[in-house]
Amino acid sequence: MKKNFIKIILGLVSAAFLFAQGAEFSGDIESLWGVGAPWTDEDIAAGKFTLGNTSFTGKLDAYYGNSSAYADATLSYDAVNADGNLGNGFNLSLGELWLDYTSSFWGIRIGRQKAAWGKADGIDITNVLCPQNMSSLAAMVGENSKLPIDAIRLSLSGNSFTADAYWIPFFTPTALPLDEENSLRKFLLPASIAFPIPAMNTTLSLPVYLNQFEKSELAIWNGEYGLKVSGYFSAFDVSLYGFYGWDDTPFLDYSINFGAPADPSNPATAMPESINVGGKYECMAMIGADAALPIGATVLRLESAFFPQRHFQKSAEEIIKNHSEASEKHNQLSALAGIDWMPSGWTITAQYYCDAIFGEIDALDRKDAYQHGATLSISKSLVNETLELSFAGVLGLNDFDSMLNPAVNYSLSDQINLGLKAFIFIPGPDRDGKYGAYKDLSSLCLNAKFSF
Repeated sequence: MKKNFIKIILGLVSAAFLFAQGAEFSGDIESLWGVGAPWTDEDIAAGKFTLGNTSFTGKLDAYYGNSSAYADATLSYDAVNADGNLGNGFNLSLGELWLDYTSSFWGIRIGRQKAAWGKADGIDITNVLCPQNMSSLAAMVGENSKLPIDAIRLSLSGNSFTADAYWIPFFTPTALPLDEENSLRKFLLPASIAFPIPAMNTTLSLPVYLNQFEKSELAIWNGEYGLKVSGYFSAFDVSLYGFYGWDDTPFLDYSINFGAPADPSNPATAMPESINVGGKYECMAMIGADAALPIGATVLRLESAFFPQRHFQKSAEEIIKNHSEASEKHNQLSALAGIDWMPSGWTITAQYYCDAIFGEIDALDRKDAYQHGATLSISKSLVNETLELSFAGVLGLNDFDSMLNPAVNYSLSDQINLGLKAFIFIPGPDRDGKYGAYKDLSSLCLNAKFSF
């Protein structure tokens, strides 16, 4: 059904481009190569290539009066995961593909599209509409780590307000590193799990097998809905959000496979042989708001979201030991406060964010009910704006783990941009934390981009 929908939209867009009053074709050719930082584990990353992506992205934009159409697609080659076989390492992905009609008061957009909700920089608070692409390191650290959704968007606009209503009939989940050869799979799913048997004073190493994740039925009643209403005033801007749909990340369920019992008359003598991991997606709802308030040379940004009775992942030990469900419902509140300052050619952004869930969390795969952190971003343009120095970092204030991203970019011409950057993941002093878990993926990178 989803494939047929995309084929219909592709045919309509092709017709729009054919009869368009005007059309523009643009694109990018980009290479991003990365090598493991020297301080990482020698057996895992140090001195080894962690990134080897070369991609071509083509964009086609057509318009005729109040009507327009847009399409983009990317052909990429991953040299790190290629094994020399024809076709292996290549990936063709469809980005946005939509038709749009806009008048002075209303508009409608149909097809594959993207939308960024909220005013946070690099942190998702109300930004729940589009799922993440976590299938590769290149996707995670790229400038565009969000996937498009297949939707109908109805828009209304006035002198000081806009409203966007979304109906998303087809669920698009987060892209996860599920392939066995994917270097990121171990962060989602280990190859084996230590399984202690106290009665025998031993610990078994059980292999882990992944099953298919259970998705909702593709039916009209299983769609997702979103609403954004924004007001623009002389002193501040404000937006209100509402969403009801599916959580983009599956909740993992664990079960043990037992072998034949040593004593056929006593099933308790059967020994565990492996662990099966499945999962399913659960519904969620969100209401949120954001505001931007200019104060002289600075802008204050505020954002908050409330998730009533959202599902949270239980720990594998809890699921296996008590044969319980994979998730548990809790109310959740997320918030962010940020400031933007642009003195004398500098751009400085600082943010504090927090996330709290209510109720007992002993059964959850989460150590702290209140999680918080801070981000800092600094950039400066030099040499007639051809050279840019930048630094971005995020610090988790529970584990004091962090991710640092220093970068240097130079515009060799209007079309060619060269850059050196690093992605540095630092674990906390007592436990790795969210960012420290990727410590052995810290990389020094070279990128080159041609735009036309």
